[in-house]
Amino acid sequence: MTRSPSRRRLLGGAAAGAAALAAAGCGFTRGTGDGLVFGFHGDTHALGLYQRVGDLYRRRNPGVTIRYTYADSLGFFQRLPLMFRAGTAPDVIVAAESWISGLSQLGGWADLTPYLERDGLGEDTWVPGALTPARIGGETLCLPCLVYPKGIAYNLTLMRERGVPPPGESWTEDAFLETAAALGHEAAGGRVYGLHNGFGTAQPYDVPTVYGGLPFDPVARRMTATSPEVTRSLQLMSDLIHAHGAMPDAGSGQEQEVLNFTSGRFGLGLFAGYSLLPWTEQIGTNFEWGVAPYPDAWSGTYQNNNAAVFAGSSRKEEAWDFAKFLSTDPEAQAILGGNGTPALRGAAAAWSRSLEGPARDYPWEPMIDRMAGQIVAYQGGVFNKIWDMLGVAVQAVENENDPVDEALRRVQARGTELLRA
Repeated sequence: MTRSPSRRRLLGGAAAGAAALAAAGCGFTRGTGDGLVFGFHGDTHALGLYQRVGDLYRRRNPGVTIRYTYADSLGFFQRLPLMFRAGTAPDVIVAAESWISGLSQLGGWADLTPYLERDGLGEDTWVPGALTPARIGGETLCLPCLVYPKGIAYNLTLMRERGVPPPGESWTEDAFLETAAALGHEAAGGRVYGLHNGFGTAQPYDVPTVYGGLPFDPVARRMTATSPEVTRSLQLMSDLIHAHGAMPDAGSGQEQEVLNFTSGRFGLGLFAGYSLLPWTEQIGTNFEWGVAPYPDAWSGTYQNNNAAVFAGSSRKEEAWDFAKFLSTDPEAQAILGGNGTPALRGAAAAWSRSLEGPARDYPWEPMIDRMAGQIVAYQGGVFNKIWDMLGVAVQAVENENDPVDEALRRVQARGTELLRA
C-alpha cells in the first residue's frame, strides 16, 4: 500500500519502485519453474523490505526457493481478479484490508482457519483487532503483517502561536471541535484551517466509520445509510465546515492534494500509521508536530496490510508457513516495521520503543488499543456503487450545505434498489 492519501485510489503510484527492482528479474508474472511465488507491491522502500523478508526466510530454510513478483499497487490490484480466475496468482500475496473484502467474492483467498487452529494462533497473537479484516463469511482469509493506528496530528508550532493547548492522550469531541475552530484564521498566503479534510469525498470510507457505522450491512445485505451512526458522522462533517468554519469542503479537494497537513496550513489532520515516515520527511524542521488519539467518542476505519494465501495454490502448506513467518516471526516483523507498525503483539511494543525523535513518545499504545473497536470499510461488488453514492452525498452536504437527513435518505433509497436487484 502506498502511504499517502492516494492509498484510497487503489493504492497507486509505485511504478518507480517496480522499475528499481527490474534488474533483479522480478516482474508481475507468475512465470514457470519451481518454488513459492511471493507477490507484493508498494513504493521503492516497501518493495525492498518485502524482498529482505523473503531473503531472510530462505536463509532460515535452506533449500527453499522463493520467486518474487510485483507491480505498482494499482496494477497489482487490477490483475489479481484475472489471475484468480486463471489460477496463476502468487502463492502468497500481500494485500490491503480493503482488497480482502473487495475480492472475497471471487474465491481467490484460501481459508486459513484450519491452519490457525492447528498451530495455536489466535486473537491474542497480534495487536487488538488485527484479524478484523480477515474474518469474512465465517472464514479467516489472511494474516496481519502491519497495522496502521489512527489519531489526530497537531501542529504544535501553530498551537503555540494561537495560544491553544495541545491535546492529551484523552480528549472529548467538544475539546476537539473547540481546538479545530480556534486554530483556523486568515494568514499571509491564504486561509489556515483548523482541520485538514482527510475524510474522503468521492471515496468517503472514513466518513461513516467515525462513530462505527457503515452505509450498509454487508452480511445482511441491507442499507444502513440513515442509521444514527452514519447520520451523526455526516453531520459532524457539515458542522466542521458550515457551523465552525474549521475545515475546507469537498470542493477544495484539488487544493488539499497539494496543501495537506504537512504544508503547515492546517492545525490538525487525520493521522494513520503509514503517514509517519513520509510526513516526518516532508515536514522536516518546518514546524513541530505531535499526534493524539482520536477523540474519545470516535471509532474510525481499520487499516492494515496482510499476507494471504491463494486458494488455487498447489503449495498451500508451504504458502501457509511463509505467510505465518511474515506475520509472526519477530525478526521479519522488525524488518516490515520500516513501513508501518508490526502486527505481532510483542513486536509492536519493541517497534515503538525503537523510534527516534518525538515519534517515540507518540501515544502508540492507546492508539493501537483503540483499533479493536474500528471497522473495515467493506468493499467489493455492488457495495462499491453504494460508496460512490455516499461520496456524492458527502459532496452535496459539504459543498452545497444540503441537509444531512435528505442526502442520506437518497443514498438509502437508491442503495436499497441496488441490493434488491
